[in-house]
Amino acid sequence: MPKTVSAHQPFTLCIEDNSSAPTVFISDGSVSHALYFSFTNSDQRFALDMRLPANERLNISMLILNQAPENTMPQEQLPYITIPSLGEMLEPTIRTSFYEPYSQTDYIRFLRYNSNQLEETKTIGIQVHARSSGYFVLSLGYKEENRNIVIGGDVQQKNGKNCLIAPNINNVIPEDKQTINNIQPAKEKEAKNSTELLEYHNQNEKNEEIVEINKNTNNIVFLIPILTTLLIGISIFAYYRINKKV
Repeated sequence: MPKTVSAHQPFTLCIEDNSSAPTVFISDGSVSHALYFSFTNSDQRFALDMRLPANERLNISMLILNQAPENTMPQEQLPYITIPSLGEMLEPTIRTSFYEPYSQTDYIRFLRYNSNQLEETKTIGIQVHARSSGYFVLSLGYKEENRNIVIGGDVQQKNGKNCLIAPNINNVIPEDKQTINNIQPAKEKEAKNSTELLEYHNQNEKNEEIVEINKNTNNIVFLIPILTTLLIGISIFAYYRINKKV
């Protein structure tokens, strides 16, 4: 007999190719969620961020309906997951039947991941990558909390249902283009700093000249009493020599 899946909070994700909606965010990744979504082609990928409390494990599963056409899809056509911050790439490796009593539906779990216990609270981003079209379920967390809603994002009405918008991040500006766009302001700032540095250098040279003049002036002022004393001494000495001869 199929195993039973624990209760969870169900939400529908709508993946949009052209959307400025923010990333879906779950403030407590230990709470059990089931996110239902459809990939319409292989050029889709969405992301979501989860805040996972300290001393918790990251729990991720992916499921398909145990009915055609999803249950006949080969492993190489099923989605996979990446977790950049953990350096993880999760591939479909299992096929286990589950029964969801609330919807009275049979599912097949084809991917499962449980991380080590985290020592401190972290925000973890996961990305779900399409390989073909199909209807899938992303399962997160394990705690059954039906009243405490911890997921947020841009909610819109799609086909009569509330839908959390998940932008297709494959359509986001590539990193190399973002880098190019950011180079010019950095260069302008650098040029401005170079000009300021040249002005600072010139000002320092002027200050050094002023200091040198002041230093020379101070030296002359310091020598005046010495020269005066020396002249007085020479005068006295000459006076006594003249009187002695007389």
